[in-house]
Amino acid sequence: MSVPPPSPSSLAHRESVARLLTPLRRVRPTVAFYKLAAHRIPTLWTLYRGLQRHAERENLKWRIRTLFEAKRHTIQAHVAKAQLERAYQWLDVFVRAKQGDAYLQAVLDKYDRMIASKRERREFGRLVREALEEQTRLRTRTIFKGSFIRPTLYNRLLPRLVPQPVSISCMINKRRLRRERRYEQSVELTERIRDLEMECAFEKQLRRSGERIDPVFSDDPNAWLQPLRDKLQIIQKANKNDYDRLYSDYPPSFLLQGVRARRQKIRYKTQQYARERAGEVFPTTLARMRQGPPAHVLAKMTPEERRADKIVRGPSEAGYTAAVKMSMGRTLKDKELLRLEDGKEEWGRLERMEEEVREENRRRRSESVERAEGGNASRS
Repeated sequence: MSVPPPSPSSLAHRESVARLLTPLRRVRPTVAFYKLAAHRIPTLWTLYRGLQRHAERENLKWRIRTLFEAKRHTIQAHVAKAQLERAYQWLDVFVRAKQGDAYLQAVLDKYDRMIASKRERREFGRLVREALEEQTRLRTRTIFKGSFIRPTLYNRLLPRLVPQPVSISCMINKRRLRRERRYEQSVELTERIRDLEMECAFEKQLRRSGERIDPVFSDDPNAWLQPLRDKLQIIQKANKNDYDRLYSDYPPSFLLQGVRARRQKIRYKTQQYARERAGEVFPTTLARMRQGPPAHVLAKMTPEERRADKIVRGPSEAGYTAAVKMSMGRTLKDKELLRLEDGKEEWGRLERMEEEVREENRRRRSESVERAEGGNASRS
């Protein structure tokens, strides 16, 4: 059973319906909305500039700028639409406040004070984060103490940094692995060259004996051997570079930096020991105080000797600690501290100073009494 064709009126009706629905169909754009000029120009030149112009308060301007920076990665159209509608409402409020609306001006002043407080907290948090990051950087920074890593097959003269940078460790490890691979490749290439030479000699011997064979290697042996020899030559050149690194010279400027670093280290340690004697405690101070004599020595020490050993490991050089150190034969850096702490040699000078102070006090009292008596006599 055949289907009859549609009538002309039906075709005309279908065409009219299609003509009405076609403009209503959703057309997916090939470019993201945030790249379109129809979105960027009104948002940046009308909305953002209008908000900055009519805010009139520095904290509000700062808040608007931070919000736009935080929301600039929005890629969903409906989310961006809601954010833009809210921003246009803010723009309308700013304009009305600027035109003289007292209520909106009071609201914006209050909001400005709230943002100022929030801005101070954020600034304080930023300073704290920067301080923590700086402490982390200082704790993990590399320090050159004046020693060097001697030249090897894998590196030239390098400064011994503490802690050693990962880049130097990776460089040495990578060169070591490459050298091992080159050695394996050179052994394999040497064996292949030997096998090819044996095959060429075997074919030549067969041809001299009168055998009819199709030559494979003996006609042009260099065509087989030359690529392998070229690769072997590249490997030998790389090995030569390794030995050039091993026997490389020591740069004078590098050595001078090492001398300066050692002097700086000695200067720093001297200052640190002086600060320790003044009472400051460092991690190295605690580590030294926690140490003890070797086990075989500790086993033979009496409780008094163990106590004295623990005392002399402290940084102090005054009082009882200094006396214990001197009794054990230790040399004090500043022997005046013990004399000042003990005070035996200072008693005479201190007594003379005390007597001078008392004499001066008696003289002043007598003068004040004489002035008082003279004043009473003149009034009488």
